[in-house]
Amino acid sequence: MRGIRQWMSDHGEVAGILVFLLVIIVIGGASYGISYAAGGSSGKKSPSPSSSPETLAQGNPAESKESAAEQSPPSGASGGENGPSVQPLESGAGESTPAASAPESSQAAGVTEADASAALESVSGGAAQGGQAQGDTFTEHGVHFQAVDEQVTAKIETNLRRVPSTEKDEDVVTRIYNGDWIKRTGIGHNGWSRVEYEGQVLYAVTSYLSTDGSSVSVPTYQEASDSVTAKEEVYLRSAPDSSTDDNVVATLTHGEFVARTGIGSNGWSKLDYNGTEVYAVTSLLTTE
Repeated sequence: MRGIRQWMSDHGEVAGILVFLLVIIVIGGASYGISYAAGGSSGKKSPSPSSSPETLAQGNPAESKESAAEQSPPSGASGGENGPSVQPLESGAGESTPAASAPESSQAAGVTEADASAALESVSGGAAQGGQAQGDTFTEHGVHFQAVDEQVTAKIETNLRRVPSTEKDEDVVTRIYNGDWIKRTGIGHNGWSRVEYEGQVLYAVTSYLSTDGSSVSVPTYQEASDSVTAKEEVYLRSAPDSSTDDNVVATLTHGEFVARTGIGSNGWSKLDYNGTEVYAVTSLLTTE
């Protein structure tokens, strides 16, 4: 301590300056401590008295950017004057969404179903007429039929067959008798009729059927003297009876002519075949 005092006494002016600077530093430190304590209690950092707001903004660019980010709305947000306004998407809204066209599709489907139903009813109604209007011509099993809609009964016992042919007995479905009325829907060019029996489409020899209910108990034959051939093919039988094939004498095909001597009231024709009297179904014969 003695050395310090000696130095101070030798350098009095310098010592005074140092003491003055020391006092300034102590006072400044105390003031800064008081200001920092006051700023910490409010949660803010107080700037130094010698610093201006502009200096602080330039000296802390990070804080300036964050402040600007808080004040400016994000790009694309709704409500900003400078940013574009974006409308929120609504599920199912708008003309381009499938939901908007669904009612039209359903309505169109309804119309299509109604048309299909009407068409089906039309087809079903036509099927009862053989699929044709009366007078029209249609073809089944190679036979050309003229469409009719009438009730017929058998003149005599008549077979109803699956096909318009007497070739196979197994094609016989049932028999009808005089007084059994069924619906006829077509008259074929080859001597067969198309009929409906209990919901089935069957075929019967036209000359065995009657529209007026007439029957034949004892057939009578009107004299004839012409030459006939089969429209397609026909059995020549020893008796006017198709219930069995045991009486088949021969088969007459189209282009083979025989002499006809009588036309019966029972739908059969009496023929002369090589000197033998035979019978064939009248509606299956032709003079051409």
